[in-house]
Amino acid sequence: MKPSRHSMVLAIGLFLLLFVPSLSRAEAVQTGGGQEPEQQQQVLKAFTVDDFRAALPEKAEELDMKGFLKLKEAGEVVVLDVRSNESFAYRRLKGSLNAPLTDLTEKNLPQLAPDKETPVVLVCDYSFHPVRMIAMTMQAYPVLKANGYKNIYRLNLWHDKDGGEMLDDEAQEKLLDFEGTGVE
Repeated sequence: MKPSRHSMVLAIGLFLLLFVPSLSRAEAVQTGGGQEPEQQQQVLKAFTVDDFRAALPEKAEELDMKGFLKLKEAGEVVVLDVRSNESFAYRRLKGSLNAPLTDLTEKNLPQLAPDKETPVVLVCDYSFHPVRMIAMTMQAYPVLKANGYKNIYRLNLWHDKDGGEMLDDEAQEKLLDFEGTGVE
């Protein structure tokens, strides 16, 4: 069963509310110019609902196997695996970087993907198999968008946009290099 857009937006909104300071690049600024210190207030720039809506993908910016291979052939790609450390250690795309959702902050993102123009491909469990949960890549997408990244994609290796058959682990491993403790 595919999660509804409404449930995805709610989950993403909850995630963003928890991480407002890092997403909004909030800065405390003094207001009041020459006013007395007791009249000056700290003002926090908030991440608004409009900011959130602007950060959502306009269309499903998913890459299937063909699209991912084509993007990799075209040049440099940063693959950010937003799953837990355990899932990442078990099976991952060779060369991908582990960046759990809680690590996607304005401080860490430049270390993971220094060039905001370089394509960033987000990976989670949903990228490899149809799962009955919201794709973590849908939660990570607005974080990167809000931090100025331009070319963000969500990977979906098991689904072919042209209506082809689903790719299981074995078929995926024939086309891509994987590593980890669960890979033979």
